[in-house]
Amino acid sequence: MIDQATLKSVEDLHRLKTEGVITAEEFDRAKEKLLFGSKATATNPVFAAATGASNPLPTPDFEDLKGWVTLPLKRYADFTGRSSRREFWLFQGAVFVAGIVAFGLIGGDLTATGGTVFSALMLFIIGVAMLALVVPLLAVQVRRLHDQDKSGWFVLLNFVPYIGALIVLVLMLLEGTKGENRYGPDPWQ
Repeated sequence: MIDQATLKSVEDLHRLKTEGVITAEEFDRAKEKLLFGSKATATNPVFAAATGASNPLPTPDFEDLKGWVTLPLKRYADFTGRSSRREFWLFQGAVFVAGIVAFGLIGGDLTATGGTVFSALMLFIIGVAMLALVVPLLAVQVRRLHDQDKSGWFVLLNFVPYIGALIVLVLMLLEGTKGENRYGPDPWQ
């Protein structure tokens, strides 16, 4: 049940939208926060039904770094839709920093031969984590290509020796298309 204060807030937001003070997207985002709180998730069917979104995951607030870093994990094997540069680069940066920290924990011993049991265990954990992160890393890269209205198959350029990864890096730096494209609505950037 919606209380009177929330209903009044939604009415005020609607008035601001009709007066042109805020955009329809800002209205929807603020209404979502009022009705569902900032913790609306894909497991909340009320959120999905109320917003009519095909992707029921809300975009985190701009300042919510943890939300941006974990968003690709929440969309683990979702190769559809679009991802913003912010989502892509914060996730890539977090994976990179986690790898550096893990490498530091094993003391730089990549072979784990002649090292401690702890080094061997950490090397195993790092290997399992790398395997688990392959799918979300590929998925966010494909969605980033979709944001530029390019096919996700461009991700295969990573396998071209020497130059392929450089081309993909440049593509990940480029701005996405403005507005809706064939892969969905413009992600909030």
